[in-house]
Amino acid sequence: MSQDERVDPVQILARVGGVAYRAMDADRAFEVWVHLARSAGWEVGERSDDRRTGDPTDLGSVMVEGIKYRIRYSPRVRRLLADDSTGHLVYQDALGYAAWAEPEDAAR
Repeated sequence: MSQDERVDPVQILARVGGVAYRAMDADRAFEVWVHLARSAGWEVGERSDDRRTGDPTDLGSVMVEGIKYRIRYSPRVRRLLADDSTGHLVYQDALGYAAWAEPEDAAR
């Protein structure tokens, strides 16, 4: 795959988890994002130990071919939820959790 054909790292979404935060989903989301980026043809160096404590949306950072990206995790993708609590099946839109990459400002 040529460099021009690769999807940009900021466009990669790891759809892991539901509509509620779970720490084990967040940990898996980092791994899935790295896997998806590598599958897209990028060389990725993991830095999961670079998490910012006290920020559940921060999964750590990665180096992607010389550029540092911070991996985030929060509600970001549309999900369709089924609700039958009233006795009738109704579908409603909701936001589900996903991980994505954000370029980190070199000045920080």
